[in-house]
Amino acid sequence: MNVLLKELTQFLSKTARLDLKAVSLTHILGLTGTKAGIELIGQNLKLLGNVVALVDDDSDVIRKDAVLALVNISAEESGAEVLVNKFLAQLVPKAYASILDETSKLSDPWSMLLCNLSRPEQFVEAVLEELHKIEHSIDKLTTCFTRVNYNQAKGHLNYLGPLFSNLSQCRAGREIFCNRTTGLLVRILPFVHHEGSIVRRGGAVGLLKNICFDSNVHQWLLDDGIDVLPFILLPLAGPEEFDDEINDKLPVELQYLGPDKKREEDPDIRKMLLESLAQLCATKKGREHLRGRGTYEVLRELHKFECGSEGDPRVLVACENVVDILIRTEDEIGEDNLKTLEIPEDMKQKIEDLNDNK
Repeated sequence: MNVLLKELTQFLSKTARLDLKAVSLTHILGLTGTKAGIELIGQNLKLLGNVVALVDDDSDVIRKDAVLALVNISAEESGAEVLVNKFLAQLVPKAYASILDETSKLSDPWSMLLCNLSRPEQFVEAVLEELHKIEHSIDKLTTCFTRVNYNQAKGHLNYLGPLFSNLSQCRAGREIFCNRTTGLLVRILPFVHHEGSIVRRGGAVGLLKNICFDSNVHQWLLDDGIDVLPFILLPLAGPEEFDDEINDKLPVELQYLGPDKKREEDPDIRKMLLESLAQLCATKKGREHLRGRGTYEVLRELHKFECGSEGDPRVLVACENVVDILIRTEDEIGEDNLKTLEIPEDMKQKIEDLNDNK
């Protein structure tokens, strides 16, 4: 196989005949369908460099196959590592330019490539650093994301959502989205409820969850300036009817929802929303805010749903974790900020063992 790859390398040159490039790229695409194939390609930097160069080929077909091959390679962490370490400075500007091009037919695979490269947490800062070299890049990518029909060539750009979520894994990324001047988070939040794409919706929820891990911004997240609680609770709410007293506690968006209201159908997204609430429970002020706005009542009904045939055991555990905090009095909790608690090492190991067994 290594001999074959060496032979193919010469035919993947931009100056090679079109038919030879096309056939060779077809072979490469086939190899990128397996983990073993991706690892082999990753060991041949000359071949990989030729594939990267072909994203600028004169032929539409060659450009498309080259980008798709890179998407497949980057889907495996070993492949993403090679691309980040050797070719990131070339790939990020090309991906960015294609995404911003309203007529690009390859904006979706390019956004998938950026998403894949930034998924492993150890590569996030490198990707962010390359994006920072382009003025206002995250702001402009957010504009592409929030204008649903931005791409006129029928590109959806849904994978910008997971890209934003990935970038928020690091503090620098979270600070970008929490910038109150640019208001990026405010612009992205409505897509927590986006029905057109589970990928776009999940990305927006993932971004929100990551930001909620930073207790320094909790007051800003919960106050009237941004008020994330309705965005979190609405997908978790079902068609249940509450009496007037409870409805008065709930955010306006959750009052008198009616019998047609449906919960978020994806269990992973429901789980991320509950994890966001758990993080907002870190401080006494956050817990009191959630209790005062009917969070417990919504989760009580969600708990019944998760116990039923349509529920998910992982979501049920996440729901119980939040409820367990909200039903306690502050005297019982005994701490203003739960994140300042020092957990003994033996207890940390027990918690990790429990998480591994879920």
